[in-house]
This record gives sequence, structure tokens and C-alpha cells, in this order.
Amino acid sequence: MNYAVILAGGSGSRMKSINIPKQYHEINGIPVIIYTLKTFIELECFDYIYIAINPTFTDFMNSILKKYFNPKDISNITLINGGKERIDSIHNVIESIKKNNINDKDIIVIHDAVRPFVTKKIILDNIKGAKKYGATVTSVPVNDTILLSTDGDYVDRIPIRKTLFNGQSPDSFNLKTFIELENKLTDEQKEIITGTSQVCTLNDYPIKMIEGDTANFKITTDADLDLAEYIILKKGGL
Repeated sequence: MNYAVILAGGSGSRMKSINIPKQYHEINGIPVIIYTLKTFIELECFDYIYIAINPTFTDFMNSILKKYFNPKDISNITLINGGKERIDSIHNVIESIKKNNINDKDIIVIHDAVRPFVTKKIILDNIKGAKKYGATVTSVPVNDTILLSTDGDYVDRIPIRKTLFNGQSPDSFNLKTFIELENKLTDEQKEIITGTSQVCTLNDYPIKMIEGDTANFKITTDADLDLAEYIILKKGGL
């Protein structure tokens, strides 16, 4: 089976121009998370879709699912209470998935709700990559020169740019492999995780890079939101 996990539990604290979590902010009258979900639903290749959310938004999330999708489209969607951190939300989803009979070939695709421009190709490449390699991370080459600074004041060194990549999502895994890697993490390691692919790097497990797209950016700042609004309005909405 193929499982999709949409992480939508964040509060959007870095966003200054809106007073609602960014995944629920409307662009052209439609919440950001709906644009993201639409791509996953239209692929029709996921047996189950889990959305990790802050439980205070459960009623709201149910209402917008019913508003923008037909009953058949959302029949395989389950809302799960998100955790304090990213890894906690994923863990909560995994615990729910364990209620099914997990197969050796099951795949889990984990994506940020606030990356609404992920393409179907990226998702399908992730599924194919996870089946072949066991673990994948979506990435694009870094365009800017990166400065490393320990004190945040002086430059320690400038790494070779061609060896640097921006990590995106989705991250995708053989489900059993992911569960094994997560179970090996210490509490200290879980506290430092900022991206799902670190589950692999902290366990010295190889992770295959999947070609992403610069348009697959994460809406994090007000500038990102402005760009997302421009792209959606230019496309004419959903």
C-alpha cells in the first residue's frame, strides 16, 4: 500500500501578516492546504492519506474537505492529532497506520501542507525511489553561496556550492524501514530533527536524492506568501 502523510500541525509563528496558521490561509478564496491535497488526491495512487493537524482545527479541516472535494475523494483521508515537533506528528501517524497489516512493500510519502506547488512527477518519482532505494529526499541544487559561521558574526568557511542542495519534501520511505529507523532514535536525536530525512542520516542509512523543483518551496515567511499568491492568481486559482 501507499500511504501519504500531510504535515499540517504548525502554527506559522514566523508569519507576521496573517493571524491563522498558514496552511489555512486562503489564497484566491481557497486554503493553502487544499491546493496541496488536490495534487495528492488527483494522483489516485494512495490507499490512505493522513493529515496531522492541531486538534483545535479538526472541525474546520473536516468542513473544508467536504467543501472542496467529493465524498469519494476524501473517503480514505484520516485526521490525526499532530505532536509538538515534526517527528512527533509523524510518530502519531505511524501509530495509527500500525493498526493496518503492514506489508514489506508498503511506502510512506511525507509532505509539508505548506508546499502547495509540489508536482505529480515529484510525488511519483518519490514513490518509485522509495520502492527501489528504501529512502528518498526531494532536493534542488543550492544557487547562492553558502557561508558557514559558528558565532553568526564571522565567516568560518565557504563550502563548495556544487556539493550543496536544498532539502524539500516529500521525503519517502519503505514503511517498515522508516519504523525501524525511528525506533532507533534517542530522545536527544529526536529533539534536533528539523527534517524527516534526518531519521536516515542520524542512523547512517543511505538516502537517495530525488530531483525537486524550485517552485516546490515551503511557505514560511511573508515574502513566500506573497510569491504563492502571485503564482496561484496567475494560474487562475485551483
